[in-house]
Amino acid sequence: MAHFLAPGVQFNIHPHNELGDNDVFYFDQRRSQKMSPDFFAELLRDADTTDMRFHDLAEQFYYDCKVRNLSPNTLRGYGERLMNFYLFLKVRKIRLEGVNRAVIQDYIMSLKDRVSDHTVNGRLRVLRVFFRFLAREGLSSNGNPMDKVSLIKTENTLKPILMPEQIEQLLSVPNKRIFTGYRNFAILLVFWDSLIRLSELTNLKIADVDLKQGLLKVYGKGRKERVVPVGTKTVRALHLYWVKYRQRIPGELFFCQKSGRMLERRNVERILTRIGERVKLHVTPHLIRHSAATWWIKQGAQPMYLQNLMGHTSMSVTQRYVHLASVDDLKKHHQKFSLADSLRI
Repeated sequence: MAHFLAPGVQFNIHPHNELGDNDVFYFDQRRSQKMSPDFFAELLRDADTTDMRFHDLAEQFYYDCKVRNLSPNTLRGYGERLMNFYLFLKVRKIRLEGVNRAVIQDYIMSLKDRVSDHTVNGRLRVLRVFFRFLAREGLSSNGNPMDKVSLIKTENTLKPILMPEQIEQLLSVPNKRIFTGYRNFAILLVFWDSLIRLSELTNLKIADVDLKQGLLKVYGKGRKERVVPVGTKTVRALHLYWVKYRQRIPGELFFCQKSGRMLERRNVERILTRIGERVKLHVTPHLIRHSAATWWIKQGAQPMYLQNLMGHTSMSVTQRYVHLASVDDLKKHHQKFSLADSLRI
């Protein structure tokens, strides 16, 4: 049960829209064609007319994923990556039974220089799962073409981070006198303060927000539940968002459209992109999370605490932020204690 600090003050609601809702989705192979986020449904519709074998096996794979109770986000990711591979085969007129290691290697080469190495590996991991399922169920006539295919080597580069001053710039953009503006302001603040994932924010329910305690209950990867604290300023912003706007809108989701409908992932990504454009910054939900994690470590937070806050199951993931934060500290210490600088030369 959510606990709100309603002061009983009445507010005027302005019926304007600013940096608001947009339900258009895009897929990189289809350019500006409208697309549903249900990539499996789109894949099955298309394959039904071009490659019935791919259709039937993709459908069985989908149902296997459902039986295993995979999260909607995982299913969406699987569907999107399989759709990308299917379109590659379709353009080259290759049937699924004709896929071998050489075809997979051609697919990898077609992705190089178009998407990041991490994206390539993400697509290969889904193909591993897909073809492993076909082999396990005896549905593949030519074995598992992914058996001897390795992930490509990625460079362990240091990603840029947003500075606190840049976050302040972003927070100054939304018009807080209207619903969408104040909602977008609150979304930015929650991302920066709580370090929650995009999917955790879009699925956050009113009942999971406890403003008296300053806690959010979210469900992360693998449907794992955790409780995340937020600071006083964030609590104040969320409280004002609730009493001034949100409580008058139907629905159970805390962050939503003016109709009460869910804010989809692409809605939020588009909102942040447009806010960033106003101050000439590239902004994504993950970049905010990545930046906030680095600043937490810079300010002296313990890695174990950060691991719990971010919902990481492995400390190895959290250690990336320790490394990022420690580069500047290492440089400062080196300048102070440099052995070469102490030489009389």
